[in-house]
Amino acid sequence: MRKIKAATTAAALAVVAVGVPMAVAAPASAASSGVAKCVTATWYPSKNAVNIHNGCKNTIKVQVDERWWWDSSCITIKPGKSHYYKGTGTVRSIKYC
Repeated sequence: MRKIKAATTAAALAVVAVGVPMAVAAPASAASSGVAKCVTATWYPSKNAVNIHNGCKNTIKVQVDERWWWDSSCITIKPGKSHYYKGTGTVRSIKYC
């Protein structure tokens, strides 16, 4: 009986340890370090999404990096505009394309 209880506890801890990193979002500064400071990203980890705002004076083209899925196609964002992106894999960061 003790072996079953120990195995059940170990399995439950393994599930919790694996599930925790997916619930925690990377800070915006670390996740969007590949783009200019005038480009801001608001992360929604529970929705697996990001809202990218172009605060720059010129049009930008960015790509969303996803884990366990293909990266997004190039997204063109005009100055002062935003783009909401919902991921299929796990949304990790944004970068220029």
